[in-house]
Amino acid sequence: MNATKDLLSGCTTFRCSFESQWEQRAKGITSMVAVYFPKKFFAYCIVTSKKCGYIWKRVPAKLVPLLLANYSFNNHPIHFIEVSMDSNERLSYNSVKKYQRHPGCTAITLVPAGGKGMFPSQNACPYGVYKFSEVGIVEVDNIKIAWPKRAHDQQSIPLAEIVELNAEDEDGIYISKIKIRNVSSYKAAYTTLEPNTQMWAEDPRW
Repeated sequence: MNATKDLLSGCTTFRCSFESQWEQRAKGITSMVAVYFPKKFFAYCIVTSKKCGYIWKRVPAKLVPLLLANYSFNNHPIHFIEVSMDSNERLSYNSVKKYQRHPGCTAITLVPAGGKGMFPSQNACPYGVYKFSEVGIVEVDNIKIAWPKRAHDQQSIPLAEIVELNAEDEDGIYISKIKIRNVSSYKAAYTTLEPNTQMWAEDPRW
């Protein structure tokens, strides 16, 4: 181990903690982009100096607002683009909209679980969990990456309320709130995330 440390001592990446690297990356987040191809896929991308994101296949339309709410960041817009393809395989834009979590929101933001899970939780990890903060994923400018402690699914209450913005107005004028199905249809899988319960999956196979 000491030999390994000596070997890496001159490496700038090794000398800079992952927490510092994450803080710099988080401060560079400007917005998000989500693309939905009905019955094909839902993909989202975080817009920073380097793009990163995720894609799920065969996502039903009714699930899209929930994903937008759960995977968006506080105080940052998410641009939503719905596309389709005609018989000649030409793409067209069905709609282009801009959403954002409600002003003052302090809710967490999800990241996908292993196995492409849309609804990660601490209790769903068979190998135990780490806190996100223990691996350097700390809160930065109201960006909070975390998993709920209790299990949740597509019938659960969304993590945040999102509103539609005027896409042409840089000042963020709100057009309307987005109703994510009927609140009465949600089951109480969880309410809110308790302080200091941000979690990160731990798998002994890694």
